[in-house]
Amino acid sequence: MTKESDLQKISSLATQVAQAAALGSTAGLNLLLAEMNALSAMMPGMTAARPSECSCEEQEARARAADAEVEASFDNMPV
Repeated sequence: MTKESDLQKISSLATQVAQAAALGSTAGLNLLLAEMNALSAMMPGMTAARPSECSCEEQEARARAADAEVEASFDNMPV
């Protein structure tokens, strides 16, 4: 009977390790998502308002302005 109880203990520990690993990777991915969201707010053209906050015409105008800004910056690049 000790072998069965030892196997149950090992199984329980393995389960706890797997759960801890899953929680750790989830925390790491949540941190990565937060960093990506923060960086995307700093990128040109990525600061457009949410769709419910402005009309399609406003979104298109902002997208065109951001594209024009990016294209204009290519003209200033050294060869």
